[in-house]
This record gives sequence, C-alpha cells and structure tokens, in this order.
Amino acid sequence: MKYDILEPYKEFLYDQLTANTARKYYSCMVKLLQGVEINRVEELSLEYLQKELPQRFRTKNEFSAAKNALRLFGECYPQLQMPAKEYFKEESLKKRNYTKKPGKVIHLKTTMRKINQIENPKLKYAYRLAVISGLRVSELADLRPSDLAFTEGRITVTVRNGKGGHGGEITCRQDPYLYDRLQDYVSRVQATQGEKLFYSEATMRKEAGRLGMECHDLRRIYAILSRRELKAVMPAAQADREVQRSMRHVRFSTTKRYLYNRKLRMD
Repeated sequence: MKYDILEPYKEFLYDQLTANTARKYYSCMVKLLQGVEINRVEELSLEYLQKELPQRFRTKNEFSAAKNALRLFGECYPQLQMPAKEYFKEESLKKRNYTKKPGKVIHLKTTMRKINQIENPKLKYAYRLAVISGLRVSELADLRPSDLAFTEGRITVTVRNGKGGHGGEITCRQDPYLYDRLQDYVSRVQATQGEKLFYSEATMRKEAGRLGMECHDLRRIYAILSRRELKAVMPAAQADREVQRSMRHVRFSTTKRYLYNRKLRMD
C-alpha cells in the first residue's frame, strides 16, 4: 500500500531534518502520490513523475520543495527512477512565484455615481464621509453623533479607536452636499438616542461588495484627492506629510503606497 511506503520515508525525514522541513517534504510526497495506488516503489514510473511534478506544484518555491522531497525519497528508496538534473533545471525555469495581476483601477466617477444612487441615507452618508475623511470602514462603524462637528462648511471627525491606537481629529475635505444632510442626519440620530451613526463594518463591506466596490477604495480615493487639493496651496513634500498625518500613518512608506503606487490608477 502507498502509506506503507510513505511511513518509512516520514521516519527517514524526521531523523535528518527539522520538524517543519520534514513535515513540508512529507506533505509534498503525499500530494505527488495523491490518487495513485502502488504497492512498491518500482511501480512509480519516471513518466508519471515528470508529468505530475510540474502540474501539481505550480510555483517556483513549490516545485523546488517537491524536488528536494523527491530527492530525499530517492535516498530512502534507491530503486526509485529519478528524473535527471536537467529535467529539474528546465522545469524550474518555467516557474514563477506569483501571478502578475493587472494594475488596480479605481473608477472615481463610477464609484461616486454608485454611492449617490444609494437610497438609504445611513449607507450613502457613511460612504461619502469615507471619501472626504479617509476613515477606515471599522472607524466609520464606530462613530457616534458626538464624534462629528460642523463648522463653517467643514466637517471635523474625532476618531476614538483607530487602527493601532492611532486616533485623532480629522478635518474633512469639503462636500457641501454632505455637510448639510449629514448635519440633519446626526441630529435625528441624537433625537432618537442612537449610539452609532452607521451600520456595522460587516454590513458596510457587504453592501459595498454588492455594488461592486471595496470600502478601502474610498480611503484610497481620499488620499489621492486630498493630495491633489493640498498641492495647489503648498509644496508637494508638505502635501505628502499632511496626507500622512490625516491618514494617521506612523511611517510615510505606508502613505506612499496610496499616493505613488504605479499599479493604482484613478480615472
């Protein structure tokens, strides 16, 4: 039986290697032999190995681990017909460790149109606030009426429980439409003694997905539009730092991924 062959190999691995490495190589051989019924190692043909190895181990790292697992299997069972070194070299050159994905494009006009067409104000106002504040969806879900202030056309948001404990006060980008309507909405929530302004994080993510959006894209939109507006009144480097501060990033390298990611384009 197949496992009568694999068990001695397992012991062979654990005698020579660390537990993690032994476990990894053993898993490789189990995967390689999955669906195969053999009673003796000699029944494992060279043709089978050369066909199944590249198909069952897709990435370069997976293929390399399988090669090492098979090499040790051959040491445990010298009668095994091993593929030649040239075979492994040739197949390895065909492998890569990731699948290249197309750059992410955020369609600003389409996204805003989807948000504006939402009839439920509790959802619409949350998404529009994300676009002008850069709040994460978890922070939106945590907002209470007392966390918002309205002064001379500007909305100020107090984040109490930000990611990593980084809260603070955020002066939002201008949005006259939201300024008037959100102010009335907050008053209504206060009148009913409601604790939270918006839906839970899970609900907002689910509804965004239903509309073909990602909640975090709204934070990306904020970062890019905020920098554009700031660059009109201050040097680019200073604008970058202001965006970092408003997004509450400890390191600018994090903010940079939002602002200078070549794979992220906003039409």
